[in-house]
Amino acid sequence: MSVDKSSVSGISLAVGGIIAGLLLEGGNLGQILQPTAAIIVFGGTIGAVMLQFPLNVVLQAMRRLGSVFLSPKQDPEATILRLVKYAQKARREGIVSLDADLPEIEDPFLHKSLMLAVDGTDQTNCARSWSWNSTTSPNVKSKCRKCSSQPAASRPPLASSALFSV
Repeated sequence: MSVDKSSVSGISLAVGGIIAGLLLEGGNLGQILQPTAAIIVFGGTIGAVMLQFPLNVVLQAMRRLGSVFLSPKQDPEATILRLVKYAQKARREGIVSLDADLPEIEDPFLHKSLMLAVDGTDQTNCARSWSWNSTTSPNVKSKCRKCSSQPAASRPPLASSALFSV
């Protein structure tokens, strides 16, 4: 993992902007470093978030807060080699042969892309399937995982597009 420069820069810019605005208006740093003000702002914010979201979502967000400032190491060469390997296999053995490789693919984007290709999804349904996002219900995601773990021949026709476009 490496430090995400954008997140650190954003925090620095926000804090710098607050301090610069305060000082330009003739204030002093003591005005914003009051514990009472911090309790009001942070307590109110956390309370509003807890009111809006279930507790398990709030706790999960807090656990993942550190990942905002860290980005995973990515090896572009390894990704290119993996894509070339899949392309060569598809050319030699046919696109459906990639179905056997689906369980080992951890990258959600690549997994979904190959699953759609193996299913023979046309461009329209493929584009529609990419509208699936984090707001999709856990029940639909569970069905997607079950469906994608089946061999292509036993999946319902265009199962991935039907499920992902919900």
